Amino acid sequence: MKRLARVFALVALVMTMPSVTSSAPAKESRDHVKGKAGAAIRDWLQAASKKGFSGSVLAAKGGKVVAAIGVGHADLAGKVPNTPATLFEVASFSKQFTAAAAVRLAEQGKLKLDDPIAKHLPGVPENCAAITVRHLLQHTSGIPGSNAAGGGDSLEHVLPLFLKGGPKHEPGTHWEYWNQGYALATEVIARAGKASFTEYCKRELFAKAKMKWTLFNGDPAPKKTTVAIGRSKHGKPRSALEHPYGSSYGFQYRGMGGVVTSVWDLWRWDRALAGKLLTKASRAQLFKPGLNDYALGWFVREERGRLVQSHTGSVRGFVCEGRRYPEHDACVFVPTNDDATPLGTITTAVEQLLFGERVTVAMPSPGDAKEGAFLVGAYTDKEGSKLTIEIVSDTIRAHVEWVKITPSRMTIAKDDSGVFAVFVNADRYDLKVIERKGEKAAALGLWGRVFRRKAP
Repeated sequence: MKRLARVFALVALVMTMPSVTSSAPAKESRDHVKGKAGAAIRDWLQAASKKGFSGSVLAAKGGKVVAAIGVGHADLAGKVPNTPATLFEVASFSKQFTAAAAVRLAEQGKLKLDDPIAKHLPGVPENCAAITVRHLLQHTSGIPGSNAAGGGDSLEHVLPLFLKGGPKHEPGTHWEYWNQGYALATEVIARAGKASFTEYCKRELFAKAKMKWTLFNGDPAPKKTTVAIGRSKHGKPRSALEHPYGSSYGFQYRGMGGVVTSVWDLWRWDRALAGKLLTKASRAQLFKPGLNDYALGWFVREERGRLVQSHTGSVRGFVCEGRRYPEHDACVFVPTNDDATPLGTITTAVEQLLFGERVTVAMPSPGDAKEGAFLVGAYTDKEGSKLTIEIVSDTIRAHVEWVKITPSRMTIAKDDSGVFAVFVNADRYDLKVIERKGEKAAALGLWGRVFRRKAP
């Protein structure tokens, strides 16, 4: 009888564990396009694919998906297409899952966001006593972002490295992006949740949101799913499930990145955030912006006339961006498997098409850099402002050091009419070639000013 009881107990345990090994339904592997907005997004992405975009996109509005589309290929040989079910690593977009886990624990009464981290982590030095869990999640601990050395699974080893020198600013008064703060937050979560960080996320977030295929670096691939291989300008290609740093999902990356998922699962996550996964009060905590408009794992800003909750992520082989528009019950998710992808351009174009607006950004083409090489150089206007144009990773980049105002950074690419133009975020500006000498531009017109090439 005891043996039989143990068998039943084992079966019950298995049944309660979140599943990540089911095969992805064929329906999620097919492109989904609905209405004019969906068709417009599909057409724009097809054009972008010819310029090298590889990834997948999901866009929804009014609580309904209008486009879920795979673009490019998941493998290096170009034989396995990306689909909406393909798994990508989302890098720093993972931070909002870490933040949500902490908020979930606070909701369960197992910690408070304003707890000093010393309450949960042994060995925190006295000069860091004022740092709270919230400070870690909002990048306001006062610890400089350069405190990045250390990894592995030993808190005792990394804590003095991460907190070396203590805060350079009073906690809560200064914003500075610090990845390792999120790594420390995962240990707070693990100790308060009495489970490993990954186990807690799978049980309390992924399973409850019905995210069927979401997992972490180092986990085995779910059966019959496609895991993207990331192409990189920073090193060799890698699978989305391969550790980008070291041989384990340790403190060198844990919680700051490492979530591997599909756009359909990200849609399920969006529905969970809009639904009952967290209470109304907890959602308010999650999305309440602090310094630099940073909430808990999300930037929350008014952009292009809309309230946007967003975050990006970049790691070897992969870049990702997610945007939520709570006033419209809308979202856009764009994970990609090429870290040279002009991510903001793609996400903004999809957003504009989703809202029925004219696209004001341009997807740079690999050929643009070659054709636009005649623009490369240093220029000045009569007031002394300096325009520098260079080619970085096959993209024409430019910046202006104005005499009296903040510098401008921009991309130069061909617009839909085939003319070179300047793009700053979602705004397009004319770029006029006023004069050429030989194979080089000698004078350019931009923003009503004339910039003349500096003598070598």
